[in-house]
Amino acid sequence: MTVSEKNAVRMPESMPSHSAVTLRLAMTEPQPARIALPLTVLQPRGPLAEPRVVAETRNLTVEAFRALADPIRLELLALVAAYGPICVCHLEEQLPYSQSRISKHLGTLRRAGLVSSRREGAWVYYETSDEMLTVAREFLDQLGSSLRTPHEADLCADPDTA
Repeated sequence: MTVSEKNAVRMPESMPSHSAVTLRLAMTEPQPARIALPLTVLQPRGPLAEPRVVAETRNLTVEAFRALADPIRLELLALVAAYGPICVCHLEEQLPYSQSRISKHLGTLRRAGLVSSRREGAWVYYETSDEMLTVAREFLDQLGSSLRTPHEADLCADPDTA
């Protein structure tokens, strides 16, 4: 009996002879892979495509205030500033939000540079980043000092009297 006869599967003899089918299991020996020849180049090849990296200027003040423009992120930043470095699990205990929602908002704060993170095993600890908080604070200080500064418009004549 050959290997292929051993691996043949026959239908039960109770079935009519016209529907008896022999199935063979695919027992082929591995064939060595054929090496395909490279296609002939009809035109000379140009240089390889390279990604274009653009160095964009970033407005750090806008990034900081955009990240702060959400009440949940403000609440998270206040807790991280008060108790940091703090694990997300401890923030979840103190807030009525899910872990995924907290992590999403902390990611926004991290990308804006307002908090930094470090991983210890399965836990991620967050703490405030002084650099971006300084950027936001300096803008607010400059804004406060520019309030009520005399301008040329203050010295213009009243259009009704002119």
